[in-house]
Amino acid sequence: MPRAARILVADDDPDCRDMYGEFLSHAGHHVVAAADGEEAVTYATRYPFDVIVLDLALPKLDGYRIMRELRGHPATRNILIVTVSAGDREMHNAARAAGANLTLEKPCLPRELEQAIRTLLDSEAREEKKPHVP
Repeated sequence: MPRAARILVADDDPDCRDMYGEFLSHAGHHVVAAADGEEAVTYATRYPFDVIVLDLALPKLDGYRIMRELRGHPATRNILIVTVSAGDREMHNAARAAGANLTLEKPCLPRELEQAIRTLLDSEAREEKKPHVP
């Protein structure tokens, strides 16, 4: 059985936040929810998350600024970030440039999000197992 991940879901839409949070919890993950960008950064810098599910259009701090801040902080720079937002190709490219490991388009079904998270975690686990070659 795959390991449970510690996941922060940051979305200002309570329906999305609840839907993703509940689905990911039922899938066996430990989930914390944030309703705005400041809350997301506070949680991310205080608690050890494996993954952050991030809406790009958050109040107080947008997703791009959050990613830049987290990628610049030693304790948070390696957290996997999945953005889930409505937008065009440019928006998703900008999210990857700001630090997203993966971008998903809203509407995104919760099972698609969970599968994407599992794939990222599996990929990271394989990378960690590779022998170091000097």
